[in-house]
Amino acid sequence: MPARPVSHFCVVLAPPASDSPPHSQGQSHEIGGKARSLLRLQAAGLPVPPAFAVTADLFRALRHGGPPLPREVAEPGALARIAEAVAALRAAPWPGGFADELRARVAALPGAARLSVRSSAETEDDPDALGAGLYTSRVDVRPEDVEAALRDVLAAAITPAALAYLARGGRATGQLPMAVLIHPFVAGTANGTAALDGAPDAAPVIEARGAVTPALRERLGAALMGLVARHGAVEVEWAARGDAPVFLQLRAYRAGRARRPPADARTAETGWRWDAAHNPLPLSPAQAGLVALADARCTVPFAQKVIGGYLFYRPREVAAPATVGGPRAALDELEALANRRLAKPEPLEQSLETFLAIYEPLFAVVQPAARAARRALEERLSGLGLPAAELVPALLVSVPSAATARAALAGDRAAYAAAFGDEAAVWDVAAPTWREEAAALPARAIAVASQPADPGKAAARVRDRLPESERADWDRLLAAAREAAAVAEDDDALYARAQAHVRRALLAEGERLAAAGVLERARDVFWLPLDLVRRAARGEATVTREEASRLLAAAHAEDARARAMPPSLDAADVGTTAGWVRGRGGAPGACIGVVRHWPLPAGGAPGEPLVIVARTILPTELPLIEAAALVVETGGVLDHVAAQARERGIPAVVGAAGALAALSDGDRVLVDGDAGLVARLG
Repeated sequence: MPARPVSHFCVVLAPPASDSPPHSQGQSHEIGGKARSLLRLQAAGLPVPPAFAVTADLFRALRHGGPPLPREVAEPGALARIAEAVAALRAAPWPGGFADELRARVAALPGAARLSVRSSAETEDDPDALGAGLYTSRVDVRPEDVEAALRDVLAAAITPAALAYLARGGRATGQLPMAVLIHPFVAGTANGTAALDGAPDAAPVIEARGAVTPALRERLGAALMGLVARHGAVEVEWAARGDAPVFLQLRAYRAGRARRPPADARTAETGWRWDAAHNPLPLSPAQAGLVALADARCTVPFAQKVIGGYLFYRPREVAAPATVGGPRAALDELEALANRRLAKPEPLEQSLETFLAIYEPLFAVVQPAARAARRALEERLSGLGLPAAELVPALLVSVPSAATARAALAGDRAAYAAAFGDEAAVWDVAAPTWREEAAALPARAIAVASQPADPGKAAARVRDRLPESERADWDRLLAAAREAAAVAEDDDALYARAQAHVRRALLAEGERLAAAGVLERARDVFWLPLDLVRRAARGEATVTREEASRLLAAAHAEDARARAMPPSLDAADVGTTAGWVRGRGGAPGACIGVVRHWPLPAGGAPGEPLVIVARTILPTELPLIEAAALVVETGGVLDHVAAQARERGIPAVVGAAGALAALSDGDRVLVDGDAGLVARLG
């Protein structure tokens, strides 16, 4: 039967009487594309959650009389006017009786202990204007928080990114009908997207987080085949408990160019993840050998392996570390050991033993202790009913650490190289350190704000909610978490020192092989297998010039192949519209500027604000980059790029898979750090 109107604003969704389009059965288009797609899924006999839609009439009522929106996002003052409109929408009172009706509809949903509050824009089932990932949804929402989540979803209809998207399609800004879909949150063992383009030889494309059993994969494939027969090429969102999927959205599918296969087919089955946030490039043979040695010899909470030239990792169960005095004490003890062991060069075997003696406690003791201190802060905030994701970054800003020391020295190449000379542009033992090539240091970039960010306001917000008897414990918890944040930055510098120690020993072996006529240059040693170099250093193997030449040629050819075929990032977070890249909001704000890929090409920056786009940016590079906004293909909202961008007050989008391919040097783009979107303008 058709959807039943419950009030002027709420519509309970029920399956249509036939397979005809929902709007032809008297159902209002005001429920939006995502809600219509749920009805189509149900009409196809697929399981969907019970749901109701808040119609676009509510959005119009809240916008009525509010500040006008700019005609174009790029016009002067547009971002400020958009911000005023968003603030007005958030402050507008609900229409009379709406709040009571909303609560009644939520209470009537079966099994609604937690809910999903999702955008349902008019175009979200339009293959020419899907706006994939453009709008906001809130999931795992408590019933008492539905009103706030509803405001968030409606406000996302008039973000800079959303308005620029409308303008690209020739639509007037702010005129897109925005409805909202509300249903019980589906908490499953796996979730993701699945698509089928309907070609005779096409196979389902399934992107998942969590365990996808063979039976679940079969059921998803069968559902896609049935939907393709009705609607043509389709994509669905789903969540599953065990083998049983629940379908959450249906939209048209455009396959585009074929996705790259994983570097190794086993990665999807065994949980290996590409460590693109730290090592986005293929590893040299020397670094690959160092990874294998550490993985075999050290007991740390993750396993590592090189697949297709790239570094992959997965969690590994190990005993919880025993620490006395917290992460700072553990790091201080390790630095004392490092100072003794790294004081002078060592032969290769001894340098490797020194590296391992630092590596294991760094990753098995120091880092877990730092994460535990941060997790304790997050759990305390959550226990108080406060938003940990919002407050933790604000509480941990302006912590004196190696990161702030780098920022202070970033304008002086010589001083920077003296203090952090063991670091390099990439985490690979083959990469020259800044001490070796100080001239390669980029000119100072991101200027540190004249007034450092102050965590006091956020700390007071929490402290004021506590009784007097609990405030001292809170102060100690916050101090421990801030100490842990500093340790999380300082450990990078220590790791770099240990790796540079091995680099010096390998270069010494390279010089010996070059003097013997085996290598043309000492630095070629990094492109020989590490195990072979070790055996040669111990006198257990003889390397001829011919063998070395063959191995070097093969290693460089393999590196070229790997660079041409990097592993696939998670395509579920990538928008499909040309010129748009979807990521996650790492730092708030919006900026219009000109793209430059990192590292910067010769010739300097353009006169307009600079948007740096990169695969990843190391914490050691961040103080050296001048930018009005940052876009990185990897990382999360609490990683280094996002944290440092917030501290400097510039927008950032992280996890923006595909940004380097989608955006070219010189493109004028909008970076919307609130929405987690980057859009090419004009």
